Amino acid sequence: MEAKKDTTNNKTKEIKTKSTKNSKAEVKKEPKKSIRKKVQFTKDSTLGEVIQKKPDGVAILMGFGMHCFGCPVTQFETLEEAAVVHGVELDYLLKKLNEN
Repeated sequence: MEAKKDTTNNKTKEIKTKSTKNSKAEVKKEPKKSIRKKVQFTKDSTLGEVIQKKPDGVAILMGFGMHCFGCPVTQFETLEEAAVVHGVELDYLLKKLNEN
């Protein structure tokens, strides 16, 4: 059995293949596809969760006038509470955060 290794992105998976009558079975390693879970935010999600789980979440929140990310309250304040305080339509905020 021969082994071939492809270390693209340092992630590999092993695939066994059968060859013709005179050759041996080969083991090929191919890159694993990354599986990215889509995060769904709700009115009960906190600003801290958005900051941690969505890379462009800060830019989206800033676009809605929410700029106080250094404040300890962001870890506990829900999107619903932030929308009320900042006069933002909650459904539209959630739609933007949950896109892509």
